[in-house]
Amino acid sequence: MGHPVLRATAGALVATAVLLPEVLGVDRTPPWPIVTAFRRRLALGTAGVAAVAASRPGARRDVGLGAGLVAGAALAVSTVRHRPGTDGSRDGSLDGSPDSEPLCVLSANVWIGRADPEALAAVIRRERPDVVALLEAGDRFRHRLATRIDDLGYRGWSAAPGRAEVEATGAGDHPCTTVLAAPGLGDVSVRTLTRDTSSGWIELTDGALGEVRVLAVHPTVLLPRRTHEWRRDLARLAALVADDPRPTVVVGDLNATLEHHALQPVLRHARSAAAETGRDRVGTWPAGRPRRLGVAIDHVLVSAAVGVEAVEVLDVPGSDHRALLARLRRPRGAAARRR
Repeated sequence: MGHPVLRATAGALVATAVLLPEVLGVDRTPPWPIVTAFRRRLALGTAGVAAVAASRPGARRDVGLGAGLVAGAALAVSTVRHRPGTDGSRDGSLDGSPDSEPLCVLSANVWIGRADPEALAAVIRRERPDVVALLEAGDRFRHRLATRIDDLGYRGWSAAPGRAEVEATGAGDHPCTTVLAAPGLGDVSVRTLTRDTSSGWIELTDGALGEVRVLAVHPTVLLPRRTHEWRRDLARLAALVADDPRPTVVVGDLNATLEHHALQPVLRHARSAAAETGRDRVGTWPAGRPRRLGVAIDHVLVSAAVGVEAVEVLDVPGSDHRALLARLRRPRGAAARRR
């Protein structure tokens, strides 16, 4: 009796250590944040491998270990099924309300200008988003895109990394953040929010946005040697969202899934638009893999005053990311102040 129990316990501990690093307090230490990004896939794979191994002839000695692995994997899956920002709660009072207006945002990581501007221009022509957030896109890519949609009246700005101001020209195709604003938004204000991030973040306010602000952000890529920077950037984003009472829309490649511990402070003040529409399990990266095998690290997050109507995950030829198109409801001025 003791041996099967010991094997089952060992299997459960191994699965827990790999799939639930929070239990051991190592979830913020490399390489566990990267493992967490693929946790659900790893959990399902672990359970499948253990079940197959235990069912093989002559595998009786491994039944206990396999049972433990399955139990640990099941625990991991059940743990991540309910996450902050994914409970499906909605501020339905904005849907169709006379106190609200539509706001459409498009987020696309163009992989340092490798994305096909013609394909992206076709999406913009078809959907006419109010705000387009382009990650890893300098002015070179912005100008390539602008020549294909110049008749639509969009205006654009690129944030050069390490600069306090928004650059109008000359930023190049280094991995910075670029935003486009539709003419219907009127006289918007644009400013760079950070000086020392690798991409520069942009805040879009005023004009027809009223009291709503849109933050186009791109935290540091999650690599073992840059985990500290990644956590620092997400902490900054949490502070930006928490410290300003205005209705807020966060758009961009966050390099984090909704399961990451480092993103939870952000999700306490903003919820996932994709989760509200059942699209949070659709992988946005890497685009070269089937959607079910990828991870969702590109997000549209909204504060309580903003409603969500629909979210689409779109393929963008040439990029390693898929794009997100979110149809939202933003409060009018008076409604925004009440909230």
